[in-house]
Amino acid sequence: MDMASVKVSNIALDKVKSNSLLIGFSKEKTSLDGELKKLDSELGRIISSFIKNNDFKAEKGEVKSIFADKNIKNIVLVGLGEEGKYSLDILSNAIADVSKRLRDNGTGEFSIFLSSFAHKFEERDVVEKIVMGALMGLYKFSEYKTKDKDKQNFIKEIAIIASSNKNFDEEISYSSIVADAVNKTRDLINTPPNIATPEYVADYARDIAKESNFKCTVFDEEQIEKMKMGCLLGVAQGSEKKPRLVILEYQGDKSKKQIAIVGKGITFDSGGLNLKPYPSILNMKDDKGGAIASIHVIEACARLKLPVNLIVATPLCENMPSGTSYRPDDVLTAYNGMTVEIKNTDAEGRLVLADALSYVAEKKPQAIIDIATLTGASLIVLGYVGTPFVCTDEKLSQRINEASRKSLEKTWQLPLWQEYEDHLKSDVADVKHIGDDGEAGVITASMFLKNFVNEIPWLHIDIGTTVWSKVEKGILSKGATGATVRLLVEMLRVWKD
Repeated sequence: MDMASVKVSNIALDKVKSNSLLIGFSKEKTSLDGELKKLDSELGRIISSFIKNNDFKAEKGEVKSIFADKNIKNIVLVGLGEEGKYSLDILSNAIADVSKRLRDNGTGEFSIFLSSFAHKFEERDVVEKIVMGALMGLYKFSEYKTKDKDKQNFIKEIAIIASSNKNFDEEISYSSIVADAVNKTRDLINTPPNIATPEYVADYARDIAKESNFKCTVFDEEQIEKMKMGCLLGVAQGSEKKPRLVILEYQGDKSKKQIAIVGKGITFDSGGLNLKPYPSILNMKDDKGGAIASIHVIEACARLKLPVNLIVATPLCENMPSGTSYRPDDVLTAYNGMTVEIKNTDAEGRLVLADALSYVAEKKPQAIIDIATLTGASLIVLGYVGTPFVCTDEKLSQRINEASRKSLEKTWQLPLWQEYEDHLKSDVADVKHIGDDGEAGVITASMFLKNFVNEIPWLHIDIGTTVWSKVEKGILSKGATGATVRLLVEMLRVWKD
């Protein structure tokens, strides 16, 4: 999907020519002054009269449109709620919601009065969130719709009206690249599993790497077997679709040590022999969410020319039931030589991650980050609002917490207490891959993964819930969310060794 272009116009408000002009109001201040008062006068006081006569209270989410039929066709009043509760999160979602509304009404372009949305925030931060909110909010997945495709509405241009002479080029470029990475992640996760097979995703990664000029290596099934990745092969062996391991490498500063990112890439998860029941089996195309996010994180970093060195590993396969499927009670041997007792074939994600984590740990990076739709237990922890994570390094925890605050992707840290290790003791192998009682699912899964990172500072992000949205609201569209792309690019943007 083509994204709208965003520009800054340094002109007086009464000189603006646009289909629609967005103006933000807080509940405490719906009166007009400065440029708004002058614009209101030019328009025959229709804004102040409308506010007075139509009971516009600027409640959060309140939107009212005034037909002006001048250089500006429509004035759109956007409620931001109480001043004390106003946040960049509210701003981002408000812009996203109004952008969708204008698009669906057939508007092709619109303008935003910057200072009316800035309030207590720096204008640069506000521009960044306006652009991100609009471009993510306008996302729509329609690749496989054929009816009335030529009648779909698109926003082609968004103008940010700034009275200062600032151009905000850096903020617009950053947000446009990151939003594009988020939306591409959504596209590929939303792509049906009969199309987005392991081979398809590997070829896609190769094309992305070529376009953005970073290295891509793809290992096929025979090579994976020679590498002795027994866990990845075990999960993959029930499917006719053969596994792939994709390794992506970007060098933004050769003097720096690598940062490793591992993304879980189960292109469809049936549960294997422990078959998922209906409706749990629906949307299991999203089980590749970690891999797809990591591909687009490295792409965004390359496009932004960030001064970091990255290695990304995405183990890709299907988890399917057949006569060749791996079984409960099987023992698999991971890449690092550890033996793993299988207790449930629907806990496959941690197995493919085990091999990929072991592989990147061998490279001795300064940190390892993995992204995975790993557990349904993440729903119990934070619902659909935030993403749980665990971390073995205080500095790395600080990095993600700061990135969470700035990117607006909400995260929360869970502990890695030693007591949870007892859940994974096996009578027949070095370790079993799930606990018997099902308690503390996010943490227990993390404890299993910890065996494969070789004491390297490690961050595990469980997007089992936040990978997918059931609602069309704010920056969210129904379907894939692109979780962790904003978060990790923000973290890498300011990374200093």
